[in-house]
Amino acid sequence: MASAAQAKQMPPEEEAPLSDRALVFKHCKAAFDEIQKHGTLPDPTAYAVWYGYVSRNPAELRLAVDKILASGGALDDYELNELFREHISSNQTVDKNEAIGKEIESSIQDVSKLLQAGMTQNAHFRTTLDDLSETPTQQADEQDFKSLLDQLISESQKMSVVSTRLTDGLRKSQEKVQKLNEELEQARRESLLDPLTSVANRRAFENRIKWQIEEAEATGSRFCLVLADLDEFKSVNDNLGHQAGDEVLKKFASTLFENTKGQDLVARYGGDEFAIILPNIDTMSAYNLMVTVKHQFEQVKASTSQSSVAQLEATASFGIAPHKSRQSGDDLIAAADTALNKAKSLGRNRVCAEGLF
Repeated sequence: MASAAQAKQMPPEEEAPLSDRALVFKHCKAAFDEIQKHGTLPDPTAYAVWYGYVSRNPAELRLAVDKILASGGALDDYELNELFREHISSNQTVDKNEAIGKEIESSIQDVSKLLQAGMTQNAHFRTTLDDLSETPTQQADEQDFKSLLDQLISESQKMSVVSTRLTDGLRKSQEKVQKLNEELEQARRESLLDPLTSVANRRAFENRIKWQIEEAEATGSRFCLVLADLDEFKSVNDNLGHQAGDEVLKKFASTLFENTKGQDLVARYGGDEFAIILPNIDTMSAYNLMVTVKHQFEQVKASTSQSSVAQLEATASFGIAPHKSRQSGDDLIAAADTALNKAKSLGRNRVCAEGLF
């Protein structure tokens, strides 16, 4: 048996595992230590992000935070909200879907029990009918015949009750499953929308770009990808606050959405960057469309709610790349990103397209 001194010298990996309760408290303390270390406000969003970071759940969250810190970035309110939206709120959608799935499974089990009860009662009723058919009614006395008749009436009444119960149960179950299906569809739609701007999110974009490329390869149709980025967006947040920054993001998303139609897709790609998929369009037409968007967005003014004097003009840059045969999604995104970087390097607030000018 190890002595107390030996026990203290044991390496961490040999210590007894913490209980679930103790582990939660350990993570709570570590989360608050990180909040204090990085000077972030101890609000629910910040706490959720740091708790996920120290508990390594989800693992992608820790990698994202480490990447920001390694690049010298600061975890301000905006970054924390982005991390929460991308890595934690999406998990809540998964939990909601799982909960709805369990309710549907429970409803199916209830129907199964009702059907089993109906089958059992049906078997009893059949047995009673068999007994009656085997009884020679011509030789039965009145009392025996009355007894068999009472038994038949009793079994019929039981069968009627079970049938009514089964019908009501099936109806209620059908209504419940229909409602759950509607909730599941609503959750699915919400999981593909950016909660701030109400346009598609990155997950929806990744699903669509994959499908769009497959469609283009199969039919020979063409489409263009646009990456758009707000110019010096950090200065909006720094000078006017994150509420003003959120308003600029909403207005930019709205401007993009109002100028697209049909099968076009507008998605918030991440932070202040947006991706637009434009099917059945050539590069020049896509360029002209984004020039229109650029001019419209130039009219947007970001301001604080406290003072209309403190205002900042909001502009955006755009990079366009047409899809080419046998081009992967990553290659297409890289091409649009190259065009976007060119627009930035040329002074921002402009549109650049691969292969034009």
